[in-house]
Amino acid sequence: MFELPPAGGEAASKALLVLHGWGANQHDLVPLAQSLKLADFHCFFPDAPYDVPGTGGAGKGWFTFPLTESSERERVASREILISHLEGIKAKGFGSDQIILLGFSQGAGMCLDVMLHWDEKVAAVVALSGFLMDGDRVRGRSYLATEIPIFAAHGLYDPILPFQRSKESLHVLKKAGFELTWREYPMAHQIVPDEIDDIREFLLRET
Repeated sequence: MFELPPAGGEAASKALLVLHGWGANQHDLVPLAQSLKLADFHCFFPDAPYDVPGTGGAGKGWFTFPLTESSERERVASREILISHLEGIKAKGFGSDQIILLGFSQGAGMCLDVMLHWDEKVAAVVALSGFLMDGDRVRGRSYLATEIPIFAAHGLYDPILPFQRSKESLHVLKKAGFELTWREYPMAHQIVPDEIDDIREFLLRET
C-alpha cells in the first residue's frame, strides 16, 4: 500500500484512506490527495485485489464489472481487506474517528460499503462519481451510524455511471438520516478543480 505522510515530517492528526476506481491502481489518486493540500493528513492508497482484463496487471478492481456471479463474493472479500487496512491504520496510532474514507467511482462504492459494515465509526466519507450498493438493505437496518458526514458528488454528463442513478442511490442515505452534502458538476466521469475545492472545504469543516 502506497503512503503519503504529511509534508515536512509533521505529525499527522488524521488519516485518509483513498480508494481508486475500476481499472486504475493505488497511484491514480495520489495527485488528488496532494491537490487537497491537507497538511496534517497521512494518506494511504491501497491497490484493489483483482486484475482488470486488458491492463497487463496494472489495472485493478474491487469486484468484477460489469457485474457477474462472482462480483458479490469479490466485493465482500474486498470489504474485508479494507477493514484489515483500517485496523492497520489504527495500529499506527489513529482512532477510527480520525480516519476518512475517500473513493472515486467503484472506490466510492466501496467506501460506502465499508462505512456501513465496519463495527467502528469513521470520521467522514467522500464518495466521488460513485454509487451506493444495497440501498434496500440500508433502509431495513435497525441501526445506522448516521452521525458520519458524507460528501458525495457526480458529473451531470457522466457516460459511465449515469448521474440520476447515482443521485438516487446516494440520497437513500439522506433519507436514512445521514448528513449528506451533495454536489453536482458540469463534467463527465472525472474530478474537476471546483470539486477539489469543495472536498477540501468539507474535510476542514467536518473533521
